[in-house]
Amino acid sequence: MTRLTGTLVAFVSLFLLLLMTLAWTEMHGFVSARTTELWAKAIVQVDGPAVFKSTEAFYPPLPFILTLSAQWLVADVTPVPIPFLLSAALGAALLLLWFDNLRDNGSFTALGSCIAVALLALNPFFLRSLADGPESVLTLIGTWVFARGLVNLRLTGNAPDMMKVAVGLLIVSLSNSYGLLICLGAMPFMIVAARPSMLVASPFGYLVSMFFPVLVAVVSILFVSEIFDSNLIPLLSEGEDGSAEGFPLATMLGLASVVLVVVARTVTAPRYFMPLLATFGTVLGAYLLNAVYHVESDPAVAIAPMLAVVAVAVRFWPPLKLREPIVAMLLALGAVLSVISLRVGPVEETRAWMTAFGGNPVKKSILTQDVAVFLNGKSEIMVDVEKNAELVTALGRVDNLIVAGQPMYEMAMQGAAPRSNYIVVRTGSGQTGASDRIMRRFPQLSYNGLPLYEEVFQNPEWKVFQRVES
Repeated sequence: MTRLTGTLVAFVSLFLLLLMTLAWTEMHGFVSARTTELWAKAIVQVDGPAVFKSTEAFYPPLPFILTLSAQWLVADVTPVPIPFLLSAALGAALLLLWFDNLRDNGSFTALGSCIAVALLALNPFFLRSLADGPESVLTLIGTWVFARGLVNLRLTGNAPDMMKVAVGLLIVSLSNSYGLLICLGAMPFMIVAARPSMLVASPFGYLVSMFFPVLVAVVSILFVSEIFDSNLIPLLSEGEDGSAEGFPLATMLGLASVVLVVVARTVTAPRYFMPLLATFGTVLGAYLLNAVYHVESDPAVAIAPMLAVVAVAVRFWPPLKLREPIVAMLLALGAVLSVISLRVGPVEETRAWMTAFGGNPVKKSILTQDVAVFLNGKSEIMVDVEKNAELVTALGRVDNLIVAGQPMYEMAMQGAAPRSNYIVVRTGSGQTGASDRIMRRFPQLSYNGLPLYEEVFQNPEWKVFQRVES
């Protein structure tokens, strides 16, 4: 009972601390696009009209189901964004798992385990993943389960460890589109990590047992995609134009250098060295594939699963006299190198997160809040909620919106003149504005507006048109 109480106290404390970091960046105007989209989807699905017709993918399903359930259960109790609660809870659980693994399995002292976990939590890539939402935190958890299972599988060859590897791959594949690249990157390295006796017995059966859960999950999603004629796995996304040419390499060095040092220290013990090398190669392979296919548009988020490999690798540091101080110094050096690598030409969203984390306001969020204040108290507002998710979260409600699936919205999209009281569109030149269904249907909103509508609000990001009598 004492251990359970201590675990609960530690979990609540970590949860509140991580939630404070998210509240700090939100207070300065940063909420990641992935968090905003996930929360907006949950708001529309739970509180929106029953006739709402989504045109967006529900992939990845795991964070979407968690967010949907939490929105239904606690949205009326707390004003905190639901993805923030999930990110903080999942992050706290992951840190406790790292602590238990070092303390119980790695024979670290309680103080040494606390210091190591604290340094891992303070690593900017962990904090960046936390701010990116439950998708990225679940990817970290899945990568850690996969890496830990792979090492134990080499040591024991037991079926439970084989299941850990499969479950880890299943978590990453259902948590993030980028997780599918991690599964793809794992394929050539599964042979490297395998026990020779298992490969001799049945190499085909060994690989099938690892990838069967992932294969079933992906095939099931594709099957549902065909039934509903929708793109449920939006894999490819455009990378940000104008990013630094050597940026992916620079972003990788902060974490990769630490992993290489830890893995190289076990070179005299092949039972540790080979599976650790395989896990490092898995994440590195996914990162390099992402540089080509751009599944994850932010390199900082793409390399973050390497931190889970670090957490697994330090547990196998040889039990020398100065083991814990060396590990602490190495993790502290990794955090410093990560800060340096993160500051080399970050993409727009990571740059905004760094700005907010440093205590400076993010301008784009202020513009969205301005239009939300203007629309407060108004009704029959036609807006594409899927392409303008940040407006939904800024308003906090959807009962005053006209959304896809409602007759007034669908009639306007099919060629009739709009009849809503207000129309809201984005004026920014980014991809979101270009793919807005309302802007595609009424491109004249970018210029002179529509007959019977006049512009009543404009800022560098948004325009609002109000219906007037003829």
